[in-house]
Amino acid sequence: MSENRGPTVTIEFDQNEYDRLREVSDSPAELLYDSAIQRLELLESIAFTQDGGFQGPEGFSKILDPEYPTWPLGCLLGLELRSMGDGKSQWVLEAGPEHANPMGTIHGGVLCDLGDAALSTAYMSTVNPDESFMTVDLTVNYLRPVWSGRLEAVGRVVHKGRRIGLAECDITTEEGDLVARLSGTCMTLEKESANRTAPV
Repeated sequence: MSENRGPTVTIEFDQNEYDRLREVSDSPAELLYDSAIQRLELLESIAFTQDGGFQGPEGFSKILDPEYPTWPLGCLLGLELRSMGDGKSQWVLEAGPEHANPMGTIHGGVLCDLGDAALSTAYMSTVNPDESFMTVDLTVNYLRPVWSGRLEAVGRVVHKGRRIGLAECDITTEEGDLVARLSGTCMTLEKESANRTAPV
């Protein structure tokens, strides 16, 4: 939380709600501030996406630019794009307890989202500026459980045809252990079909 004082907001809780806050945080004010900023970033991401912010020749490259909001699900999960181009991409996720399934390990859906982001953007880097793409199918093999830590997903295009291509992704731990491997078929979309937001 910023130490520079500025506008303030007063929030009232009943005793039970406040007790719940104190059970999870020694500083309820800091918890509320962090939660508000995270929600604000998500709402900015949603608005940017709905306004067509990722459309056009420079669309997906904006994910790499801190001047723009990131994409909504990436914002929600904490997925970060580090590089994209020439049929390859690299993503990272600082996985923590907020990504856990009921057994306490990182949920398979989170790993699937991370891997899909990597192989999809690898494919996206190969299409023309006026084109987009869609994933036709996705296969994931989970190879080891992970509880927390930095995960890296590296996507690569294996084959690129005129309309259909194949991309893969490996997800590894910071120590280099293979956590999951994904493969997906992608289809290039042209002209009107390349619109990346729903019609108004």
